[in-house]
Amino acid sequence: MNPGPAAVTSPGRPVDAVFFDLFGTLLSLRPLDDACDRLAPGRGAEIAARWRARQLEASWLRTAMDRWADFDAVTVDTLRAVLDELGIATDDDLSALADAFRDLPLVAGAADAVTSLTEAGLATGVLSNASTATLARVAARLAVGFDHWLSVDAARRYKPHPSVYQLAVDATGLPAERIGFVTANGWDAAGGAAFGFRVAWLRPGPSGTVPPVGVPEPTIATWPEIPRMFTS
Repeated sequence: MNPGPAAVTSPGRPVDAVFFDLFGTLLSLRPLDDACDRLAPGRGAEIAARWRARQLEASWLRTAMDRWADFDAVTVDTLRAVLDELGIATDDDLSALADAFRDLPLVAGAADAVTSLTEAGLATGVLSNASTATLARVAARLAVGFDHWLSVDAARRYKPHPSVYQLAVDATGLPAERIGFVTANGWDAAGGAAFGFRVAWLRPGPSGTVPPVGVPEPTIATWPEIPRMFTS
C-alpha cells in the first residue's frame, strides 16, 4: 500500500504523527471466539485465545530465526497447530476461518480518537503485523481514514523488532521521538518505547503488564485520553 505523505511538523505539540497497532487495539478480537466456536461448539474462546498466543509466538520465533512467512500464512499454520494440540478434527477450510482476522470490527472509541487527531493536524497511520493484502482489505471497509498503512511485509520481520517501528520513521520523515504509538499489547508497548516512540498503552485490564525489559514506561491511557495526550 502507499506509505502516505510526509508529516507536517509543529513545535507546539508533543508529536506530529500517531500510529496504531491493529489487532486487539483498533480492531476487537472478541468475534474470533464466535468464529472458532463453529469448529468446536463451546470451546471457541479457548481456541481463539490459544490461537492468538501461538500466532504471536510463531511471529517472534520466525523473526529470531530469520524464517520469514507473512502473517496470513502464520495465522493459518498456527490455527492448524492449535487444533492439533486440542485434538479437534475438522474438515473446515482453515484459510476461510483465518479470514476472520480481516473482518474484525473497530473497538469503541477508536474512530473518535483518530478523527480528533486528524482534525488537530496530526498524521495518522496503522503499523501492523498484518500482511499488505490484509491491510488493503481492512482499509477498504473501515469508516475511518489513515494517512499511512504500514505492513511488516516491508521489513520481513515482526514487531517488536526495531526494523518494523523504523517503517513509521521512513514513511513520515520524522524522528522517533516525534511519533506517538498506540497499542493494547504490553510487548508492543515495550517495543515502541524501546525504539523511542511516545507510547500510549491501552492497558487491557488491571493484570496487564509490560515485559520487564528495561524500557521507558509507556503512558497508560484510554481511548478518550488519546487525542489530548498527543496534542497538548
